[in-house]
Amino acid sequence: FPYAPYRYQNIGQAAKRVNKTLLKPGDVFSLNSIAKERTPENGYTTGFVIKSGRLQEDLGGGVSTMATATWHAAFFAGLERIEQRAHSFYISRYQPGLEATVAWGTLDLKFRNDSPNGVFVTAVRGRNFVRVTMWGTKRYDIEADSGPRTNPKPYATVTDTSATCTPQDGVSGFKIVVTRVFKLNGKEVKREPLTTTYNPAADITCKKPKPTPAPTPTTTAKPTVKPTPKPTG
Repeated sequence: FPYAPYRYQNIGQAAKRVNKTLLKPGDVFSLNSIAKERTPENGYTTGFVIKSGRLQEDLGGGVSTMATATWHAAFFAGLERIEQRAHSFYISRYQPGLEATVAWGTLDLKFRNDSPNGVFVTAVRGRNFVRVTMWGTKRYDIEADSGPRTNPKPYATVTDTSATCTPQDGVSGFKIVVTRVFKLNGKEVKREPLTTTYNPAADITCKKPKPTPAPTPTTTAKPTVKPTPKPTG
């Protein structure tokens, strides 16, 4: 992952909690339960997250990189998928259809150890990487069969003058099917298709709003005072 201080800290907080997790047969792994709520008290800091299709600042930015690494390991370990969602729009550093995101209270990464043996999970974070490994008794050889990108959707171009604007590059939307292929002794025994639909992300340019012009003072005409007539006689 591209290094940023907030990513390094937040991924590190999640990784240290995931590291040395033991999944007994039938146990369900929940990243939110293990990584805890993304709060300063739990060691998390503010970073960039995706909200409503746009990059915004919030606590826990970068934890989805941990989610992706964990799901990637679980996918190739052949563990049963329970809950897994990709990012709302495609991020090029991830393999399309083979990534995951989390959001406290709404999105989780869950999978079950459906094997008859225990699975030991380790996680190591470096300056610009995180590595998650599932240790256990191998059951299958797992392959990922990625289909073509279909149903392309163009992105919009937006100029934003708000004070909270964050610029972002436009990304087209598309649909992709990644099939998990289970093989035993070289023979295919099962196929599990996983469909992901990415929304387009707007190309956003931030501009400072034009200053409000100062009101032009208006000139008020003074009333004409008629002279007081002088008495005669």
